[in-house]
Amino acid sequence: MRFWTREIIGWLLIAAGLYLFFVVYAILVTDRPLILESGPLTLIGIIVFRGGIHLIKVATAARICLHAHANVVKPHEPAPRRETAVRAGPPVDW
Repeated sequence: MRFWTREIIGWLLIAAGLYLFFVVYAILVTDRPLILESGPLTLIGIIVFRGGIHLIKVATAARICLHAHANVVKPHEPAPRRETAVRAGPPVDW
C-alpha cells in the first residue's frame, strides 16, 4: 500500500502539468499573446509533468518489487523424508 500515495500524487502532478500547458496555450492564443510570460510557465509545466511521470514510474517499480519479493520469500515446505534401506553387509560376490 505504500506505493499508492506516490502513484496518486504522480497522477495529480501530471494533471497539474497538463493544466499548466493549457494555461500557456490560453495565454498564447489571446488577442495580445504574452510571449515572454509563457516561457517560464512552460518550463514549470514541463518540470511538474515530468515529476509526475517519475513518481508513477517509481510507484510501479515498488509494486513490482513487492510482488517479486513475495514470490521469492515464500516458505518452502520441507522435502519428504525417504526411508533408507538398511543394508546387511557387503555384497556376496566379493
